[in-house]
Amino acid sequence: MTQAAAPELKVLGGVVRVIVPGTWVSIPLESPEKATAFIKRLVRRQVGPADRLARMRRQAVDELLATARDAVSIGVHTYLMSLELAPGVPFPAAILMFDDEWPAAAGPLLAEGDYAGALRAAYPEGEVAVQRNGRPAARVVEMSQGQAGEGDEAVDVLTMRLEYHMPHPNDPARMLFVRVNATDIPSAEPFALLFDEIVDSIAFLDDDDEDEAQAASA
Repeated sequence: MTQAAAPELKVLGGVVRVIVPGTWVSIPLESPEKATAFIKRLVRRQVGPADRLARMRRQAVDELLATARDAVSIGVHTYLMSLELAPGVPFPAAILMFDDEWPAAAGPLLAEGDYAGALRAAYPEGEVAVQRNGRPAARVVEMSQGQAGEGDEAVDVLTMRLEYHMPHPNDPARMLFVRVNATDIPSAEPFALLFDEIVDSIAFLDDDDEDEAQAASA
């Protein structure tokens, strides 16, 4: 799906704009109370309100709350979770964003304004490419193969973890770190390209941009 055709998801009160395909939610991390209330509503909507599903709901709520707490503990400010890639097509994936500092290895090239070179020095195991927005990003890929289910019903499960490191859109003296977790995918390449597109769309809006967006929707 192209970026032009994808819906736009705004998080952090309109400060961050991300273009994503399918159905995603932004889990609020401002306070434990907001996160808990949101997650309970989300799980009830997704799992269903029936009494026989109470245990499943509790387990799902506990797992999501634990993930949210872990995210906050490492400084995550944006937590996006995918529900569907397309109507009726479940797609379990999460995108976490947090601000970071440049590693020491990037220092000399960073001082020269060579951000692509700084990323290569800092993340030699990654692939550095210039995004369509003009900013370079280093992508590190980690794949793991496992199984879900037991016995004859067991199926192979492919899990992909992507890490993107890039100059922060608002201040290239800092970094933006984006972590993607996608489970139960049939193959890596098309989904890696999909997340490349999503990460390429990340933009931090300033006050003027946010005012214009609100005026346009009024």
